Amino acid sequence: MEPLVVVGALVAAGYILASSESPLQEDRSKTLVDYYVQGGDLDTALDKGYRLVELHVYSDGEDQPVVALSPQYDGINARGFQSCCAAILQKAFPSRDPLILSIVLHTEKSFTANRVAQHLKTTVRRQLFSGTIENIPLSELADKVIIACGNEARGTDLEPLVNISWNESHLRRLTYQQAAHPREPDELRSFTHSHIAIVAPDQAFSKFKVMDDVYAYGCQWNLCPTPLGRPGFISRT
Repeated sequence: MEPLVVVGALVAAGYILASSESPLQEDRSKTLVDYYVQGGDLDTALDKGYRLVELHVYSDGEDQPVVALSPQYDGINARGFQSCCAAILQKAFPSRDPLILSIVLHTEKSFTANRVAQHLKTTVRRQLFSGTIENIPLSELADKVIIACGNEARGTDLEPLVNISWNESHLRRLTYQQAAHPREPDELRSFTHSHIAIVAPDQAFSKFKVMDDVYAYGCQWNLCPTPLGRPGFISRT
């Protein structure tokens, strides 16, 4: 695989994503590791056509799942998880691309995770992809929801719905700073040749100006907004 390159950005690795003057010739028989995808919070992502969404899920007083609408959840500024599922079903499909749904559980209550699974199975059940996504061509993932999560889903009804976990070897979750300034750049670049890296904001995210150097080591799934954010999947070759 050739390195990923960013147009119009001063990055040491010198990657180029795409050029408006030379349209991409996509080979949709390739797998997700061969593509870059931009994402964000639910409303921003759906409105802009991004195919990567992250929902930070908390438990309300009745153990119902709610999604925080701001980085610092205050117990009030949230919307129901079921409402988020309905918005995804209405706005994200149909599409020739899958929607990657990253779920971050901020609760250890299994009731909440079980209800997350229930809402998924009753709302976007036809779009849920079953099984792992390794070696699956992008063309076979059209109109599907791919769920990424961590260890918090283990032992709950949500676990069987998770397609890829950042607590396992094939998905690495990085903060913006870890992606833009890795301790071992060559190792991270090598990892992204055959595995997925997802870049997400951290608590100090607002203190740093987001630059295109987050691409510099080939990270494929990017939740940090950048000037090069584009909808859909962008070929890395």
